[in-house]
Amino acid sequence: MNPLFLLILLTAINHLAFVGVRLTVTLYAVRLEASPAVIGVLMALFAVVGAVTSVGVGRWIDRTGPRKPMLLSTLLVVAGTGLAFLWRDLAALFIVSAVVGTFYNVFFIAQQRLVGEYGRPEDRVANFSRVGLGFAAASFAGPLIAGFAIDAFGHSVAFALLALLPLVPFTVIWLNQRAFPDARQGHSRQAGGKTGGVLQLLRGKDLRRIYAVSALSASIWNIFMFLVPIYGAQIGLSASTIGVIIGSFSFGTIVVRVSVPLLTRRFTPWQLLIIALVFSSAGFIGFPAVTGAPMLILFSFLSGLGLGLSGPLSLSLLHDASPPDRIGEVVGLRVMLMNGSQTAVPLFAGAIGTALGVAPLFWLLAASLLAGSYAVRRQWRRGKG
Repeated sequence: MNPLFLLILLTAINHLAFVGVRLTVTLYAVRLEASPAVIGVLMALFAVVGAVTSVGVGRWIDRTGPRKPMLLSTLLVVAGTGLAFLWRDLAALFIVSAVVGTFYNVFFIAQQRLVGEYGRPEDRVANFSRVGLGFAAASFAGPLIAGFAIDAFGHSVAFALLALLPLVPFTVIWLNQRAFPDARQGHSRQAGGKTGGVLQLLRGKDLRRIYAVSALSASIWNIFMFLVPIYGAQIGLSASTIGVIIGSFSFGTIVVRVSVPLLTRRFTPWQLLIIALVFSSAGFIGFPAVTGAPMLILFSFLSGLGLGLSGPLSLSLLHDASPPDRIGEVVGLRVMLMNGSQTAVPLFAGAIGTALGVAPLFWLLAASLLAGSYAVRRQWRRGKG
């Protein structure tokens, strides 16, 4: 199999397990009568360690190559998920969230670095779009599998099934040295030298803009995944129906990512970002105004159309703007900013949700998205001038 397609398949399996665990943790916490604030803490734990370790992880991957970090992280995701099957208590969910989130983050940085090394530089947008399709497909299937498993077998069995999935990537990476090599000696030596630190990377205007786009889209995505299970449970939807609603969001990202090569020929990245923010805001405005599953699925799909655009574009631009021996560090800094937003946002949203309810949060976020689209439009017009 083509190494890129093999990587996409294995990444999708790992991501399917990750999003399934995140949804199962949320719904199990709701079942255990945890407040939105406590659920916000659980969601923040998926990202909090990654927020402070991603740059160091990126440097480690630059030195050793992606293979060893991918093997170690996948094995620990299995262990973390399996803990929820063995220890059936709210306290266990705090450990599960921290372990699974931290080590999935390591795998994520490693595979993002590896994708940029496959093919020619001009192939990167298409390659990252294909990887994005794998993520979107996994994000579509993960909530469905988790939701139906919970309804059919219970939360604990759902955790056990999700723990088995990452064993497939672990086995394939372990056996396939050629597709997943260790670091090339030249890159390993360069990465071990003095690099100038993270602040040197942030001096580049292009990198700063790309990081801002990534952090914004990650925050919005994470808020959606945090709020929908809580809102769905509050209005009496089953776990499988909530899984379908979240899956329709992922289906929207699949649809738009298939069209990314065509869209990039017609629009600039900044124009695409404006479109993404407007579509996402439309979904957030409509979501709390309805309680029927069909309309919730439609608004979820619209949000997915908007948020599915930014990932492949920003990753391709990051690789183009990065020093060749520091790509892992550059990707790690992007993930650090994303994880920082994913740590703060659930805590904020959980506190506001406890005080005011979930519905006002959707409208607050929609207003923020529209304000963001206006700011991006001004940035784009200044660039044209």
